[in-house]
Amino acid sequence: MDNETDVARVDPRQLPVTSFTESDLARIELVCSAGLIANRLRRYVQMLGEDQAQAGDYVRLAQIYQANDDLMEKALVAERVRGTSWDVLAEALGVAPEEVEKEWSGVEGRWRRESPATSVLRKDPGFFAATADTYITTGAPGRSGVGDGRPLSASLDAAAHVTGRDVAAADQAFAGAPVCAHCSR
Repeated sequence: MDNETDVARVDPRQLPVTSFTESDLARIELVCSAGLIANRLRRYVQMLGEDQAQAGDYVRLAQIYQANDDLMEKALVAERVRGTSWDVLAEALGVAPEEVEKEWSGVEGRWRRESPATSVLRKDPGFFAATADTYITTGAPGRSGVGDGRPLSASLDAAAHVTGRDVAAADQAFAGAPVCAHCSR
């Protein structure tokens, strides 16, 4: 197995909903949100470049940038679910740990309370993972079907049993913990 993305032929739509971990769900949601924002920004740039704007469109459509708050929420949730400490997040954001925890811990708590009844992503995470894979490989978020590559799906914990990937080692490496007791890497 040289490369997980080359070896993994897992269709995330075929995986049981219960096989997706919280980390999987957070990453899928983050990728889908980023792809949606990227698509909106692409259309905004096209509108500006082709001078197709009506009066007020520059400002009206610039509200897209407010979606970055939503993206930040999803990014922070994904980091917390993966085990990133408030201290590390505070350093990345250039604020005090107490500030970041106070501002964002409610978002994390709300996300953890979501269920398939309250979240379409949790109801069908495989569909959203496949959509994200298509966007990553084609740049076309609305395109249906399965893309050639599966960069997100191949790295999901839900696919680990099919691909043989060591989820615990990946989590340790992300957290900065030694993966190999013999060589400290």
